[in-house]
Amino acid sequence: MKRILKDQENDILTFETTREELEVCSKVTHLALDWLGDEFSARHQDTHEDPYETGLELDKKLAALLDVHKDVSPTDLITVTIRFFEAGIIYDAFNEVCNGLSFGFANVPTLKELIGYNKEELRIFYDRYEKIYLN
Repeated sequence: MKRILKDQENDILTFETTREELEVCSKVTHLALDWLGDEFSARHQDTHEDPYETGLELDKKLAALLDVHKDVSPTDLITVTIRFFEAGIIYDAFNEVCNGLSFGFANVPTLKELIGYNKEELRIFYDRYEKIYLN
């Protein structure tokens, strides 16, 4: 992943990513929103909009972007422009999933079963995303 533009004032983050990296971001976001539901907003409060509701819209946006780029080669880069607030939701979702929260379930499947990556592999994607989001 490579950041192209980070403009918090205008609520824009643009970055280049591979399809696999984008797919992991999408899976992690979907998983965190699905497991936490409205609790996602309580954990990640914002003063001007609801993180859970925005996350649901972001989930659809990421799925649509993946569908548009379903035929790209693994090495091709995809340019993604999202609102900075949405980028924060992906970051929060990575935090939730990578920190291994149980989400209140007694028998949580492994990350490998859920999204195809184990915790160590997922941490690598998280580190890449963290660099474009925080730096």
